[in-house]
Amino acid sequence: MVLPFPFDVSLFMFFIYGIIGWIVEVIYYGVTEGQFINRGFLNGPLCPVYGIGFYCVIWFFMPFADSFPMLFFGSAIVCTTVELIAGVLLYAIFRLRWWDYSDYKFNFKGFICLRFAIYWGIACSLGMFMLHPAVMKIADLIPQYALWGFLGISAVLLVIDIVVTVTAIVGFNKKVRLLASVSGGLRKYSDKIGSQIYGTVDTIKTKTAPAVSLTQNDYNEFREVFTTHRKEERELQKKNLAMERELIAKYMSEGRTGIANTSKAAIQKVKLMLPEIRLASRLRFGKNDENAESIMILQQQFNDIMVEVGMLGADSDEELFEDEILKGV
Repeated sequence: MVLPFPFDVSLFMFFIYGIIGWIVEVIYYGVTEGQFINRGFLNGPLCPVYGIGFYCVIWFFMPFADSFPMLFFGSAIVCTTVELIAGVLLYAIFRLRWWDYSDYKFNFKGFICLRFAIYWGIACSLGMFMLHPAVMKIADLIPQYALWGFLGISAVLLVIDIVVTVTAIVGFNKKVRLLASVSGGLRKYSDKIGSQIYGTVDTIKTKTAPAVSLTQNDYNEFREVFTTHRKEERELQKKNLAMERELIAKYMSEGRTGIANTSKAAIQKVKLMLPEIRLASRLRFGKNDENAESIMILQQQFNDIMVEVGMLGADSDEELFEDEILKGV
């Protein structure tokens, strides 16, 4: 028998290591990318490259399990080779990449790189000591019918997943080719239109360059003159504002003095006419009285005097007339 383990145990190892590899990928890219990414060729939680790669390491280097350097470098070489073959085949068949190491140093066409070769060596070396013995114990504990049931269900799901994935990729590639054809045609026309537009713009730019240069010089000259004038206007405005404030202060001072003198003179005038004012405020008359009109005119004159000195409102009534006069004096 070619395989180092029975077929059912080998298939069980392939599924278990493929599922664990998928989990490792999710954790790694969750930490580095900060989000969940369903890695791998298939839709299900299985990365065949891990299952095949680790199985090959166990197959070839189980006799050297006690030599860490041999196990490390052998694991790195075997798994990197499996990764390279898988990446090249997938790209050759579907023209798509499921991983790309082009941004990493010491890579080969983006399919493999030194960093992940080291990761393979470390992971497989640890897996040989910790993971593989546990998987073998589980395989020995599972009853034969349960093992075949698990393998049958897993195989059917794997075949369905492969068919669905390949169908989706083929359909996707057809759409991509159609879009590429359409976009290629559009690119051809857009390049043609763009060239014409650029030629027109270049011609306009060449012909208008002297005028633009002259306009720019005129504009710069205008900006310089405008800035100078604005500065002069601001200085003149400040000077005029200072003069206005000085005149307003002078006017307010003189106005307050004049108002005080006028009020004092008016009060003296009112004091001289106090008997007449008191008499006029007490007079009552009817419309048919002989002197009614004269008395009314006299009262109106006294009211005007009181409004002038600010002791009465223009519409004050006769009943408040005497009191306001007495308060004023």
